[in-house]
Amino acid sequence: MERKVDILLVIYTSLVVLSVISLYVLGERRIDAYISLNILAYYTSYGIIRPSYTSRAVKALNIALFAVFMIIVAFRVYEVLVS
Repeated sequence: MERKVDILLVIYTSLVVLSVISLYVLGERRIDAYISLNILAYYTSYGIIRPSYTSRAVKALNIALFAVFMIIVAFRVYEVLVS
């Protein structure tokens, strides 16, 4: 179990660093883009490793991150439709 968590953290950290560097090089200034890619990096690493045990705290974190991600996406879609 502990080994899976270590691998999860390494993959997650690698994905976050890669996405932040990429967005910075592209000149992205919006914080929601960074947050969205951070959440996607978390779900990607979580999906790759898939720890066998999930506590209530992890389930609550997954729900909260999904809600934040959906709010950001809905706001961006709204901006596109309005303009």
